[in-house]
Order: sequence, then C-alpha cells, then structure tokens
Amino acid sequence: MNAAIKTSFFKKSRNRIKKSLGEKIFDTLNTLFMLILSFVTLYPFWYVLILSLNEGSDSAYGGIWFWPRKFTLDNYRYILANPQLQSAYLVTISRTILGTILTVLVTGFAAYAMSKKTLRFRKAFLTFFMIPMFIGGTLMSTYIVYAKLGLINNFLIYILPSSFSFYYMVVLRTFIYSLPPALEESAKIDGAGYLRIFFQIIIPLCLPAIATIALFSGVAQWLDFSTNLMFVYDDKLMTVQYLLYQVVRANKMTVLNEQAMAATGALQTINTQTITSQSIQMTVLMVATLPILLVYPFLQKYFVKGLTLGAIKE
Repeated sequence: MNAAIKTSFFKKSRNRIKKSLGEKIFDTLNTLFMLILSFVTLYPFWYVLILSLNEGSDSAYGGIWFWPRKFTLDNYRYILANPQLQSAYLVTISRTILGTILTVLVTGFAAYAMSKKTLRFRKAFLTFFMIPMFIGGTLMSTYIVYAKLGLINNFLIYILPSSFSFYYMVVLRTFIYSLPPALEESAKIDGAGYLRIFFQIIIPLCLPAIATIALFSGVAQWLDFSTNLMFVYDDKLMTVQYLLYQVVRANKMTVLNEQAMAATGALQTINTQTITSQSIQMTVLMVATLPILLVYPFLQKYFVKGLTLGAIKE
C-alpha cells in the first residue's frame, strides 16, 4: 500500500509542469511587489494608530515609526469624553443608518419598477434618471433648491438628497433580471401583490446586491463632510468627519470644547500636559475611520457577488 502511494506521488511529481527560470523570477518579483504595496497601503494607518497611542509631547520629538514609545490612552479619553464628539457621533451614526435604509428602499423600489418591461414610459424614466449622472447643477443652484425645500440646517439634508442613485439602481435591476420569472408568476397566481412580492421574494433573493448597495451608501454617508460644510451651520448637527476637518484645519485643540469637559469632571483623570494638537488630530482620525473599516470584513463576501452575479444576461 505504501509502495503504491509512493509510486503515485512520484508520478504526479514527474507530470507536474516545471517552471522556467523566467517564471520563477516573475513570481518572486510579483510577490515582492505585492508585499511592498501592502506595506505602503497599511503603514499610514498603523502610523496614525501608534501616534494616537503615544504621549503627544513625546511624539513631538519624532523617531516613532513602528511602536508607541510612551504608551497612553489619555488621547482617547480626552476625545471620547468631549461632548462635541459624542454629539457628532450620534448624528453620524443616525444619518448612516437612516440614510442607508432609505437608499436601499428607494433604490429597490425604482429597480423593481424599472425591471418591468410593461411599465409605461419606462424608457423616458430611464433617460430622466440618467441625465443627472452627466449634467449636474452648480453649488449655488443646489443651495437655492435646498433652501426652498427647507433643508438648510435640517437633519433631512443628510439623507434625502442621497436616497437615490442611478448606478445603484442599475446594479440592483440587473440582479433582479437574473431571477427566474416563474417565482413572481407563481406568487401572482397565489394572490400576492407587487408590494408583497418585493418584500418577501425580491429582497431576500437580492441580499448580495442589497448588501453591496448598503455598503457603498453607508461608507459614503459616514465619510461625507461636504454637506455639513456647505449646508449645515448648527453645531448640534455636526458630523464626525466635519469635526475632524475642523481639528485638522485649525491645527489646535481649542476647536474642542474643554469648558464642557471641565464642567463634567472629565479632565480630572486625564493628563492634559502630554496632549498636543497633533495627537488630537491622529486620535480623531482613528475614531472617525475605524468604525467604517470594521464593517468591511462582514460584508466582503457579498461585495463581489453583488456586483458580478447577474452581470451577464443570457
């Protein structure tokens, strides 16, 4: 038995295609290139992380490259205890969740309707939806429209304008095209209406595409600061990204409300002598970036499938 196994192994080894010297050099250089690319991509995040975990006064001397020299959590205690950041986090989380849900619903309804070839004026609707992809209004015209609608300094400005995307609709409509028409026909025979078919059949079967759209929309909602910059002036509606923009632009700690922190006693357990504007910038950057990065691993399995499944229609 052992002899037969050895014989089979040696036969497979002989039949295996040997790589030429050029192929071996290419594989080695390709592996080296990917390692360098991975390092160049990941190291900036790691550098920001170690600076946020190091005493700010010590970081000012430089020489910190791979590990904190004087480890501390005071930077994070200082940031997380700040009422401005807490309020900004609440606004950002709320707009991300509500905006993503609304985008998925609006895009889903539009994609389901546009997938019906019997829909009247279907081509006219598609042309109407496509035009804004190529022709957009100016900032002034957009501001006037939002002002007329009462969206300036309104939380709804974060979620209503971005609730529909033609690109998302095309992705989801293509996915719906790949579903067997017999499923919907049998549901209609059983007396189901379009609304019930959409929620009980279309949505469960389109979860990969919906997860992809939700990921795109959620990331866009979380990272957006231009809406806050141009259309929202109330500090109560400030987002995390806009707070980060203010901290980096001002390059000082006075952007954060230390008086409110002192009133709550949050500064009593924090050594503010070691905190600098640079350490605050790095810490706010990590606090603003990490949550959305942690979402990717959970939705990654749906990402490629949602974009490719149904992309080829026979």
